[in-house]
Amino acid sequence: MVPNIEYPGHEHRLCFMEKIDEDVECDADDSYCKRDYRCDELDHTTYSFIFRCVPCDFNIVHLLCGPLPCTIKYKYHMHPLILTQFVVEDRSGEYYCDVCEKIRDEGICVYYCEACKFVAHIHCLIDEITSVLKGDVKDRDLIILSANEQAVEQDMEGKKKTLKDVIKSLSEEDRERFEEHFEWHHDFTHEVADSNNTKHRDGATHGGRKTTQEEYFFPRSDLDFQRLVHRFDKYSNFRRLKLESTELEVKVVKVKNYTVAWYLRADLRNLLKKHGDVSDDDIGSELTMEMKSLAFHFLCRVINGMSRTMKKDITEELLRDWYGYLKFASGMGFRIMFVYEQLEKVKHDFFFLLENKLEYDIPNKLYRKKLELQQQIEKVEADLQRCKESSNSILQYWRLTKKSYSDEASKLMRDTADESLSRRA
Repeated sequence: MVPNIEYPGHEHRLCFMEKIDEDVECDADDSYCKRDYRCDELDHTTYSFIFRCVPCDFNIVHLLCGPLPCTIKYKYHMHPLILTQFVVEDRSGEYYCDVCEKIRDEGICVYYCEACKFVAHIHCLIDEITSVLKGDVKDRDLIILSANEQAVEQDMEGKKKTLKDVIKSLSEEDRERFEEHFEWHHDFTHEVADSNNTKHRDGATHGGRKTTQEEYFFPRSDLDFQRLVHRFDKYSNFRRLKLESTELEVKVVKVKNYTVAWYLRADLRNLLKKHGDVSDDDIGSELTMEMKSLAFHFLCRVINGMSRTMKKDITEELLRDWYGYLKFASGMGFRIMFVYEQLEKVKHDFFFLLENKLEYDIPNKLYRKKLELQQQIEKVEADLQRCKESSNSILQYWRLTKKSYSDEASKLMRDTADESLSRRA
């Protein structure tokens, strides 16, 4: 089978082929299987076929994680169905697939007909999807999650560079400016500040274990609410963001003159198309292309995250990260007030939804924690019971044999060490 499917960040084309080994991990980047939550749709799209690069032993085992057709023709619907990131028809909180008529996760991409408001699970169209992937498919016919129909941008000079390579290429002055905002464990610059400095910078709360009251604090008055927002803003303004090794190793591509992670290429293209080059001003014009690229990368991280995250799933930590990324881009002179304005609305909605968390999410979290502790207690009690049973068995055996051992011991104590030598033949 001839490899004919392009996958961003991988140097070879992939084959869509039958899965031979069941014990195969999914190597997809920034995909549904790498997220914190597990969705049923992911299991439904674990199919008998996989995307595979044989030379590299690179596999994408979930259909949902791989390149999917932009459009699908479904024989029971008159219009083509378009692969769409989010479809939320109303505020009911319950959304259904029009093929199987079962509930669907609104945070998972679907095939959608806007004219008819027709929505279909990915797994409900597996036959149609695999039929396209087995055929003479073109790169322009496939997209991955939030990517659009345009072809994948080529890596600079044909090399597969990473975000770490971009950081390494910074001048000493630019590196210092970058490290004012970010920290990471790395082997190509000096080590990050020790844990004591981190604890001091991030605040005492993060240096130790939170109490239940701190962890589940909820504002009971306008003053409490203002204090909570102030604490959030203060923490966001005075901390450095930690870059994980997985982000440092992500492949980057070139869009226009800038370099960003491959999965952000569509976000950067859309940003440049809608708002122009937001780095063009007095400060931004003095930046090197590497610093501009990093600023665009983290700006697009925010735009990408906001477009893919439901408001109910936003956490305080995620909000802080978004503000930290924008602070870096703003410090580089980027004109991004339009992003700040949207994020302020998101922050307001986040704190407004705390009431719902107090009523439902937090009690459920504490209940799950209680169940987990109960299971641990039951396990310890079971281990203790087995220990008692084992001890009783040993003691019973010892009591039965104690008399014979005692008699033998008494006899041995009356013998001398040279007994066998002193005996006459």
